[in-house]
Amino acid sequence: MKQLKPLLITAAVTILFTFGQCKKKTEEPQLPPETTTGAMTFGCKVNGKVFVPRGGRGRPGLFVQYVNLGPGPGGGWFLNIPATNWLPNPPEGVNIETDSLLVNQGQTYQFKNLKGSAQAFYDNGNVYQKLNDDTGELKITKFDQTNRIVSGTFFFIGTNLTTGEKISITEGRFDISY
Repeated sequence: MKQLKPLLITAAVTILFTFGQCKKKTEEPQLPPETTTGAMTFGCKVNGKVFVPRGGRGRPGLFVQYVNLGPGPGGGWFLNIPATNWLPNPPEGVNIETDSLLVNQGQTYQFKNLKGSAQAFYDNGNVYQKLNDDTGELKITKFDQTNRIVSGTFFFIGTNLTTGEKISITEGRFDISY
């Protein structure tokens, strides 16, 4: 019996530690580092909370297009970076786009809702569009057409057109290959 007592105590302690640690720890997402290698990363803070795209529902979290639609009306260079976190319902996303704009390394573009400019919006079931009176910019830190890499930083204020509520997108960064 003397030998059984320490064995039972050891077994009880082991069970307590094993099953007492069952809670899954959900780590808060971190912003990706600012890189320029085509690492396919994207992140920003939405009202101070980190946002990173996550795939789900059979869809990728980060998708990129940079295409030339030719000369003339409706043509030009279009950059489209829809970054979506598909896990919450409704999903949330940040879109960075250019309309008829050839981007250049080292160039900073003010977000405007005009052809020939950069544009941005946030969507979490409610759309918050960067309006012309709101602050916001896109800076291209790397543009390598040979290796098809575009990297940059961004920030903007978005406004819900229905309610007038504003959100703040800060510390935005992306490093993509197209």
